[in-house]
Amino acid sequence: MTRIGLDETANAARETPFARLSRMHVAHRETFLFENLSIQTGGAVSVRLPDLERKFLDERRGGYCFEHNTLFAAALADAGFAPVTLLGRVRRGPPERWCRTHMVLKVRGAGGQGTAVQRARMQSAAGPDDECWLADVGFGGLGLLEPIPLRDGASSLQGGIEYTLRRDGHLWVLSMRDASGDAMDLYEFSDDPQTSWDVEVANHFTSTHPESVFRRTLTIQRSGRHERVILRSSMLTRYRDGWMTEEPIDRAQLPRVARELFGVELPDGPLVFDMECGALVSS
Repeated sequence: MTRIGLDETANAARETPFARLSRMHVAHRETFLFENLSIQTGGAVSVRLPDLERKFLDERRGGYCFEHNTLFAAALADAGFAPVTLLGRVRRGPPERWCRTHMVLKVRGAGGQGTAVQRARMQSAAGPDDECWLADVGFGGLGLLEPIPLRDGASSLQGGIEYTLRRDGHLWVLSMRDASGDAMDLYEFSDDPQTSWDVEVANHFTSTHPESVFRRTLTIQRSGRHERVILRSSMLTRYRDGWMTEEPIDRAQLPRVARELFGVELPDGPLVFDMECGALVSS
């Protein structure tokens, strides 16, 4: 809680569960970068909680969806929520290539986690135990800043981007519309709970498969209430209050951009995407 600037006791007695969840969600999003430097430097990506605490809290690093949402789930459980791990498919590219490479959380406002005092507070403020929200602190710059109620037709305007959640058969689909009116589906997911080993398998595939976008692209992203900044290899994208601008980036500019915009020092020498996509040759 301290790392993301939250006082564990501040306003807790007066907050509704959704207000507390939202405050934690925004604080996490504004504190930690979305980045894949562990993958790009040839390292392993661990989703074990002690490793995540060391990386995010001690080393002040970021990570990608499996890391962010695993760490956030632990924080939610400590705060008295009951997070459930779900896996989803990012709707990018041809549908036959969509696979479960994204992790999200279904969060109940009054669960069996936390201390007795926390549970009692949640129960008194939340109402029915089955009130649920979608929480996702791990989708990078275009992802939710705040949680959204897990119900068909729910919508939320966040930082100039409108998010909508809808049912598509047995699936949930999260979509977005920016300030210009451009809209797209982000990802789909089902209600089936996933185990920690389901996450281990998905994380291993996503971080090691040669065709994974996280091996073929360097990405560093940060999100705030009014601005989102997204670096993907050769393109820098900004959303200011929902309005998008794009700027091409040469390979030689990447170290400066990473340092000045994200406070990240890229290592000397080629990264994984350089070798797998021939970036050094083409730039």
